[in-house]
Amino acid sequence: MGGESTVAFDLDSFETVTRELMAAASEREICDTAMAGIPSVFDVELGALWLYDGDASELQLAASTERADEVFDRPVTYRPGNSLSWEAFERDEVRTYSELDDERNQYNDASPVSSEIILPLDEYGVVNIGSLTPVAFDDETVRLARMYATHVQAALQKAEREHDLRVQRDRMERFIGVVSHDLRNPLHVVEGRLDLARATGDLSHLDDAEAGVDRMEALIDDLLTLAREGYAVEERTAVSLDALAERTWAMARTADATLVVEGSLPVYCDEERLKQVFENLFRNAADHAGDAATVRVGPIVDGETDGDDGGRRATGFYVADDGPGIPVEKRDDLLAVDGFSGGDSGLGLSIVAQIVDAHGWEVSVTESRTGGARFEVTDGTKPVSPFHSW
Repeated sequence: MGGESTVAFDLDSFETVTRELMAAASEREICDTAMAGIPSVFDVELGALWLYDGDASELQLAASTERADEVFDRPVTYRPGNSLSWEAFERDEVRTYSELDDERNQYNDASPVSSEIILPLDEYGVVNIGSLTPVAFDDETVRLARMYATHVQAALQKAEREHDLRVQRDRMERFIGVVSHDLRNPLHVVEGRLDLARATGDLSHLDDAEAGVDRMEALIDDLLTLAREGYAVEERTAVSLDALAERTWAMARTADATLVVEGSLPVYCDEERLKQVFENLFRNAADHAGDAATVRVGPIVDGETDGDDGGRRATGFYVADDGPGIPVEKRDDLLAVDGFSGGDSGLGLSIVAQIVDAHGWEVSVTESRTGGARFEVTDGTKPVSPFHSW
């Protein structure tokens, strides 16, 4: 202990860095700014920031100081139980170590780091501030380090809120454009048929007008569903694929279509929102494949569609029909999360894309084995929010 030196800190540098943090516009810029400021603020050479990836349940290196990049030849990833940094993150407590050689739970027992402060950033991750030589972190230094971490966390929260607002605004602009277009078409039909009925006295035109009103009501129902759906799914329960599909089929307007369930698997989801996915896909099949369509639901197992998984890992599920299918050139736009595809099916497929995306999954459309449409929902292990996508 006698060889330790006391860390010196620079309040002017601290104020400069905190201003830069709050002015930063992106997660990347915040992380880089936070790490660039550590040597000047704390007069130590090592610093690193890890962000939490909830899908992988790990802390992934996002940024580090220049000296840390030189010392460590490859990025370190922290997972449950493998490091002091994970313990600090999991327990949400600041850890201070003046002699890391004495600690048993280090990620690397041969680490050249001698002293370190580990600072959790709530759900975002951790910041580590350290030195290759033994140093003593006095109370004032630890207090300043806590404030530093608080500013980093606040900057990340601010950037995330601003990002979410931008996404919401962009989605709303696209949404309004499609809504105005899709509602205007049936409205013109209603107006035209009413004019004809008045001019000719032929009340049969009112049937077409009524159909236009029904179309607008269906669109409004879809709009309300889209407006109610939040972005990320936070709470999930295990639901049996076959049971959910069969319950939803009984409620969907599918005329004389037939459901065939080709296997099952547990799906961890928001059950009510996943019901909406199935209902919209079932209605889409009935609308486009015909009243007597056959709709098949089953698991995707390691790329296979066999109901008997033979011990292989299930990666998702599919909904397929025996209708005319969807042209290749239209498939990507049909399921764009922000595309709000309208057309004959209203906004139903846009709702599917949004709910799937909110779960952190991926949805694609291809050809079924009978030549119809096949919608595949898979666990893409991607972050739910694009804010963390880099």
